[in-house]
Amino acid sequence: MIELPAFLDGTATCATTNTPDLWHSTLAVDEARAAAHCRACPLRQACADYALTNGEQRGTWGGLRAKERRRLLNPADQSWLDEHDRVRRPCGSDAAYRAHRRYDETCEVCEAAQAGRVEEQRRRLLETAHAKGGTANGAVLHRRLGEPVCVRCRAAVARQSAAQRKARMARAQQGPALALAS
Repeated sequence: MIELPAFLDGTATCATTNTPDLWHSTLAVDEARAAAHCRACPLRQACADYALTNGEQRGTWGGLRAKERRRLLNPADQSWLDEHDRVRRPCGSDAAYRAHRRYDETCEVCEAAQAGRVEEQRRRLLETAHAKGGTANGAVLHRRLGEPVCVRCRAAVARQSAAQRKARMARAQQGPALALAS
């Protein structure tokens, strides 16, 4: 059980709720509920400051989960709290892009960085497809990258189409009774 500091005089949300275990739970759903309760608390900022100053390792303090506090205290992490008390990451990172999406925001820096990451991943996958001699998925990747489909990937699409056509014809020749049985 977490020991409450003296400044939490009984007016804090955590002191007046029927669920005191909520504030030291490690379950994500409980942490989210506790953080939501904290948003309306008049002592939220003092509580968060206390936890950050005293290095509280467990629980939700001032709406900040333990993981969020560790991020804020790690200078190499470069996280900060925005005006809505949400932990934010430097723009251009994958975490910042996901946060912008979660909060329905747009950021040109994050969008450009994400487009670069997606292109890099598609190029790696295309390299793997080419190492296999070309694949139908490789053809899709070429199109998504906005480039013409190479001969090897185009040939793989043709082989796949021929195999699908052959399978359809075989099913049609089996007749309706056999087709339903399979």
